[in-house]
Order: sequence, then structure tokens, then C-alpha cells
Amino acid sequence: MQRDVQLSDMTLKTGNGGALDRTVSIPAKLDYSTPTLKSYGSVSFLTKGTASVGADGGFNNSKKNTQSDRRLKENVARIGEHPLGIGLYLFDYKPEFRDQCGHGRQFGVMADEVETVLPNAVSMHTNGYKMVDYGMLGITHPLH
Repeated sequence: MQRDVQLSDMTLKTGNGGALDRTVSIPAKLDYSTPTLKSYGSVSFLTKGTASVGADGGFNNSKKNTQSDRRLKENVARIGEHPLGIGLYLFDYKPEFRDQCGHGRQFGVMADEVETVLPNAVSMHTNGYKMVDYGMLGITHPLH
């Protein structure tokens, strides 16, 4: 036999009549508020990255091909997904690569992931590490 149960506010009493007794009301239904998304500005501003940004807000052409080899990076945090299904990340370059690649938190992708969906966007730098053409991914402006 199935029963319908109606929830209503409940009162919970604790203790046995002493000074520490408590009565707590527990509502049957909690109020819900719709989550909101807050924008805090560009990732470069938030992360203090050193990407070169042009006057129009886009990356300068000299930075379009960026070293994106996973072996160069540490403190990697996936923060989203590109429409191609690859991850979008915040990361730091390892200390020995910072002067060449950039200091502070950086935004980017992982070359090995890009290579699986858009191999033409990945090339090899003369130092043996993979680079990604961010323009081919449609990443031409810092995120806002």
C-alpha cells in the first residue's frame, strides 16, 4: 500500500527541560534563488599574465603562436571548454621557461589536446616543444 506524505514545518526540541534546551523550527521547503554569473573582467587582468595585447584588445600577431606544450606548465587548472571540446586552462609556466614564455598566471590550451581535433593549429618550436596557433582556434581576444 502506497501512502502520500505531506511535509510541513517541523519543530525539534532538545534536552530534558534544563537551561540548555533548544527549540528549532525546520521549514519543510527552503527558498530557492536562481544563481547569477558575475563577470570580473579579462583573464589577463585577473591573472596578471604577460600576454601582449594590442590596441584593439586582441593578442598581438607576434603572440599568436604560443608555446602550449603541457610539459612547460605547472599549477594547471581547467576552467572551461572550447567549442571544439578541448580544455581551457589557467596555468603558470615552470620557472625555467618563464622568461621565454611569460610570468604570472596564463590562459590557454594544451597542445596535445588541440592536436587531436585540429592538427594544423599545432607546430613544433625549434626548442622541441609544441606551439599552438590561437588564431586558428578563434581565440583572438582575452576572455571577459
